Amino acid sequence: MAGLDKTSTSEINNVSRNVESLDNSKILLNHMEISVTESEKRANSALNIRDYYTVYLIETKPLDGGFQLPSNSLGMLWRRYTEFEQLRSYLEISYPSIIIPPLPEKRPLYTWQNSPTDTFDPDFIDRRRVGLENFLHRVASHPDLCGDNLFIGFLQQEEGWRESIKETGYIHLAENKLRSINIGFQSLKTVDPRFEKMKNYA
Repeated sequence: MAGLDKTSTSEINNVSRNVESLDNSKILLNHMEISVTESEKRANSALNIRDYYTVYLIETKPLDGGFQLPSNSLGMLWRRYTEFEQLRSYLEISYPSIIIPPLPEKRPLYTWQNSPTDTFDPDFIDRRRVGLENFLHRVASHPDLCGDNLFIGFLQQEEGWRESIKETGYIHLAENKLRSINIGFQSLKTVDPRFEKMKNYA
């Protein structure tokens, strides 16, 4: 009996190792280094109004041939925080059963910190950079999310990515989702006529 138990345990361990190996082979982060290494302040001049924003440098380095990458893939590219927001919203709509990792805060959390210059404070920018890298690592570690074409494109393709993600219609789907939630809340606020009658009677 003891021999049987030992054999069964060994078989279970072998199966577990095989499953773990299979899962690991599908994890992008096991096949690619992903880093958010730098930040840069830029100016967007339009209609004589100078608007400043921050971009972040994403560097990627394939470790092996475990993942098929686009033919025009880049080893580094710049992304704005708003593009990270677009990516997360798209993933949230496309994978409703999966909890999408959070992004770092867009602005300092405390009201006394919210002066116009705070979003360009070096310490805040660096914390956000680390948070954005952590977000990418968590998505790249998820077996279902990491193989998404638009996620791969976010890391590798500068030209055409914004157009591609808009073509998915995720914005329209997100608006419909928000609208249905609002309708649900409104229905909760609707008072049952019987209770209204009792209240007036009292």
